[in-house]
Amino acid sequence: MTVSEIIIRATIGFIVLYTLCRLLNKKLIAQMTFFDFVAGITIGSIVASSILMKDIPVWISMIGLVLFCLYTFITSIIAIKSLRGRKILEDEETYLIQNGQVLEEGLKKVRMSMDGLLTNLRKKGFFYVDQVETAIMEMDGSISVLAKPPYLNAMQKDVFNVQASRGLVQAFIIDGQILKQSLKILGKDEDWIKEVLLTRNIQRIEDVFFAQIDEQGTIYIDTRNDFVPNPFE
Repeated sequence: MTVSEIIIRATIGFIVLYTLCRLLNKKLIAQMTFFDFVAGITIGSIVASSILMKDIPVWISMIGLVLFCLYTFITSIIAIKSLRGRKILEDEETYLIQNGQVLEEGLKKVRMSMDGLLTNLRKKGFFYVDQVETAIMEMDGSISVLAKPPYLNAMQKDVFNVQASRGLVQAFIIDGQILKQSLKILGKDEDWIKEVLLTRNIQRIEDVFFAQIDEQGTIYIDTRNDFVPNPFE
């Protein structure tokens, strides 16, 4: 392939790609779903192939590019116009925490471990699960977190009501398993765990999905049996 051919192919590819991106607007960035992410990679691959593969006429590659972008555009229109189409094409948001309870089914649906949830909560500024009222995985894969009322951002009237730091938090049960290293750090044993569970009317360690304690001794325990009341009843 000569230099002039590369220049021609690159110019054609750039013009077509720029035009199609203007057609798609900011959909691939502003409201990116997993499909949009894959579509963006595919579009880039088609353009790259049209520039570098001399055995394929550039006009054939451009037809493929236009068709792929057209299909992407059509799916976005269907998602906007049709509720059923939106559920099929873009899925729905998934509740990971609701009413302060960790929803194991939600974690399984998005294939996320408890450690992954804790990491995402810390990125949002929540080191203590008991401060979280609701956590939702959005369609673009990001997690939105709503704090419980006492832990919402302070307003001007609350400026002088300063709370003491709760220090580092230590998980000691995850998915029904006792974290022995955590107990060693805490200076506790399994008998202490059993006493804590009994005070919460929890008979078996296996019934606990997640438990943690902070430096002030505040304990948060989430059981496997989640009860989420219907707000419309």
